[in-house]
Amino acid sequence: MAAPENLKIPSSRDSNLRIALSVFSPEHNLHPTAVIIMGHGIGAIKAGGLAPFASAFTAHGYHAITFDYLHFGESDGQPRNFLSVSGELQDFRDVVAWARQHTERFDPQRIVVWGSSFGGMHTTALLASDHQLAGGIAQCPCVDGLAASMMQPLSKSLRLMCMAVWDRIMSFFGMEPLYIKLTGNGLRGSPIALMEGLEVVEGWKRITPSGVPFPNEITARSVLDLSTSRPVLGLKHSKRPYLIILPTWDHEAPLAAAEAAVREAPLGEALRVPGGHFDLYAGGISFNVNISGQLAFLSRILK
Repeated sequence: MAAPENLKIPSSRDSNLRIALSVFSPEHNLHPTAVIIMGHGIGAIKAGGLAPFASAFTAHGYHAITFDYLHFGESDGQPRNFLSVSGELQDFRDVVAWARQHTERFDPQRIVVWGSSFGGMHTTALLASDHQLAGGIAQCPCVDGLAASMMQPLSKSLRLMCMAVWDRIMSFFGMEPLYIKLTGNGLRGSPIALMEGLEVVEGWKRITPSGVPFPNEITARSVLDLSTSRPVLGLKHSKRPYLIILPTWDHEAPLAAAEAAVREAPLGEALRVPGGHFDLYAGGISFNVNISGQLAFLSRILK
């Protein structure tokens, strides 16, 4: 497979900022093709674990686009590693709009949004509002921020919220951000992390690219609006096929909410695969069955 084309496009959030894209193209492409636009998980970057999926898509004749949300990876934005749920959703919309403009490469009638983990928050919102999409795929998705917050012990939630509020207050005075770890081992005496446990530590290694900066942290203020983001509640308005890949168990995203999303989406369907949250990525026990199911879904809805 040829190396992806890397470029930056304007952001509608701020005309001075640019969103970094990587465009994976099929070989011997002579006509506009379907395109899979791929959003990664919380705090992650486009170089972190998405290329194996994009490569599989291009091998079957589709374009694939990965991108970094503003404030992350190769995209612009300060402070670094600051997450805004509504902002990330707008970045996703900007990439979709950009693809629709380039009809010489991409078929605007065959655009599929794809999200992994927290990226599934955005694909769910997009399918509920953008009825021109051809469909969507979400693997081990977080589709309900409130349900995700309730997975955390109360004491930890209170600590995170105190840190978030303090970080927001400091930002008003131009002070440096307070950061929290995305992943940690959860052992006594270790720094608090949003996701904790040996499974998380090993899974994060699985998606960590070599030679690419990949900070394991986000600004503490990033967690302030997570619990109020509940796109699953609007999914009944979607009109396009939605494939949701469900692991056997999930300690990082609320599995029951993802199962509810399958029921709520009028054209929702589930693919159950073995293992946990990070087993769906390359190197995990579920990757092969996961990507096979996704390709079968794409073949069916894009023919």
